Amino acid sequence: MAAKRPLQSRVGAADWLRTNLFSNWWNTIVSLLSIALSLWLLFVFAKFLFIDANWDRVWANLRLLTVFRYPADLLWRPMLVIVFLMTLFGASAGLSGEGTGAILRNTFRWLMGLIGLIALISLFAFPAVRIWWLLVIVFALGGYRLGRHFPAPVSRPLAWLWGASWIVTLLILYGVGPEESSSPFRLVPATLWGGILLTFFLSITGIVVSFPLGIALALGRQSRLPIIKGICTSFIEIVRGAPLISWLFIASLVLPLIIGANPPAIWRAQVAIILFAAAYLAENVRGGLQSVPRGQTEASRALGMSGWDTTRLIVLPQALRAVIPAIVGLFIGLFKDTSLVTIVGLSDLFAVGITVTNQPESLLVTGGVTREAFIFMALFFWFFSYRMSVASRQLERQLGLGER
Repeated sequence: MAAKRPLQSRVGAADWLRTNLFSNWWNTIVSLLSIALSLWLLFVFAKFLFIDANWDRVWANLRLLTVFRYPADLLWRPMLVIVFLMTLFGASAGLSGEGTGAILRNTFRWLMGLIGLIALISLFAFPAVRIWWLLVIVFALGGYRLGRHFPAPVSRPLAWLWGASWIVTLLILYGVGPEESSSPFRLVPATLWGGILLTFFLSITGIVVSFPLGIALALGRQSRLPIIKGICTSFIEIVRGAPLISWLFIASLVLPLIIGANPPAIWRAQVAIILFAAAYLAENVRGGLQSVPRGQTEASRALGMSGWDTTRLIVLPQALRAVIPAIVGLFIGLFKDTSLVTIVGLSDLFAVGITVTNQPESLLVTGGVTREAFIFMALFFWFFSYRMSVASRQLERQLGLGER
């Protein structure tokens, strides 16, 4: 008997449409109505975006939206931070191998595309920073090439440079000299920080610091030592029992009384964000720890591994792998929740956007510029939230999460 030819799958566009959208008369009606509504909404939004909207006030306040009242003659310092961090990121992307390393390289390409667009706009509209954005591109690509072609000498200092990057960033942004002097390294108080600069600082610091703290709290809650378990459990339950806005107010009003000093508002808000994110992250990680079969621990102990090695090498990697979607979702929420610091007097992007809409020049525009300002802020938050979501899905596919 002759062998039968294998079945051919129908994957054409017409077959897909017939199967998914027009399989029967009811699906056909719903699909047509949905397509018509989507096209109409897209037309209305595009008409407002490109014809009706008045972007002059947003364009005129771009420096306010990005760095707030950071001195104009010291804009080279935030730009130097971007050059430094993108160089490190480029080197890390160049060092990354196949598999999960492709996620890092893909994220680097997306960021370079965004930076290239900003650099192109700066060439014609923002002469004060046009050279700096070109330097960002040159140094980022240079770091990528170094990591790609010289992995051994680059990998050794890279981890230390990433570890020191937060301190370096803080020193560059804050400065070291007296605030009243004319020195290029003079102090710039945090009250002058704002806009996108403050949003990035609060969110990135909150994510990086809360991650190990949340893991430590989750492990502490699983501990057999009653004191450690009680402290961690109490902390997690107390912090999760109130919304972030409450902890921001507590950090602003109560923290100075506890420590006997009055730190800047940015540090009080940062402490509240870190502790709040750590408490929620701890519960996500605890769920992952409970998903690891008990036999994994018993097998590792039978092989003579210590409790610390069992947790570090066997249990924790599996637990974190299982809760990647929940962790990334928490980080995306934290990135967007930084807008709540407006309540305690900090001028993040949301607060600066409201300031722009209330300027006398903006109020003279017919209909105001509220919609334009909020669309700009929404696109900013959407872009970086979407990139984190895409990286999360790619990481899940690389690790085989959800596959049998």
